[in-house]
Amino acid sequence: MKNIKLTIVFFFLISWTLKAQDTYFSQFYAFPIYLSPSLAGATEQMRVTSIYRNQWANLPNAYITYAFSIDHYIRDYKSGIGAIVVRNQEGGVYNNTSIGLSYNYTIKINNELNIRPGIFAATHIQNIDYSSLEFADQLSRSSPTSVEVLDKEQVQHYDFAVSALAYTSKYWFGATGDHLMALNKQISYDNTYPSLKIVVYGGAKFELFKRVRSQVDRFFSLSFLYKTQAGFHQFDLGTNFEREPYRVGVWLRGSPGINESFNINAIVLLAGVTVKDILINYSYDITLSRLLSTTGGAHEISLSYRFDVQRLSNKKKKMAALPCPTF
Repeated sequence: MKNIKLTIVFFFLISWTLKAQDTYFSQFYAFPIYLSPSLAGATEQMRVTSIYRNQWANLPNAYITYAFSIDHYIRDYKSGIGAIVVRNQEGGVYNNTSIGLSYNYTIKINNELNIRPGIFAATHIQNIDYSSLEFADQLSRSSPTSVEVLDKEQVQHYDFAVSALAYTSKYWFGATGDHLMALNKQISYDNTYPSLKIVVYGGAKFELFKRVRSQVDRFFSLSFLYKTQAGFHQFDLGTNFEREPYRVGVWLRGSPGINESFNINAIVLLAGVTVKDILINYSYDITLSRLLSTTGGAHEISLSYRFDVQRLSNKKKKMAALPCPTF
């Protein structure tokens, strides 16, 4: 028990030092607005999504994330809108809540190519539950209270992001610049504000075994994601296979060899199923180190519900569908 407590404290101290880094979702296409505001309204239907991530499941109260989003494509205005709420709990002591709104506009370049610039505005609320902590002076004086001078229990700040996405019926490529307020020199020295984050992603999706009489869609996709924030670099490369109503995927995660040697530190396995209009997905992060037996890897579950809110007439054209994986 003592070793477990020491491990929890150790990882919590690491998270406190690296708190300028954002939460990462293995199923980043299942929670698209968090990845890029350009992905809001990426489907024909309105979409409501929730996601739960338990990082280091063997450690009680280590890293737990709850998130919710809703997005929709307004066809008459060629615009995608969305709202998002993300709640992080670290060590049962440190909490971070983000609430934001996304908007994007679709620019049709030609019959195949579309461009989607997007913007995102959010507010972040960070707080520490000091009542859950014990300080050295409380132990030495056998006192229920501490004389330590503590920082504010809650900090709130505003945030902005911009993005761009180019896509055809088979390919997509996008980039996002998040936490733009960090470009302000004065704010950049504030350790309560997240560091600037740059994300680049893309891929290709192909239809397999196409048959005129077949009513079952089969797709195979290859995609990547690169993220850099606070001097940390991450590169994900994976493949997904979709045969309605089932989905499976395998991803490799590691450092891309920038400022450090190239290595693979995790394998992500994903499986999902569609039940009517509800998409259910589960993924497990297998850590490729000795920490796996201690931490237990990471579990992630996402639920997405899609439903029609508009009646399309024959004269109206459908939006150009994004080829990104549907989960």
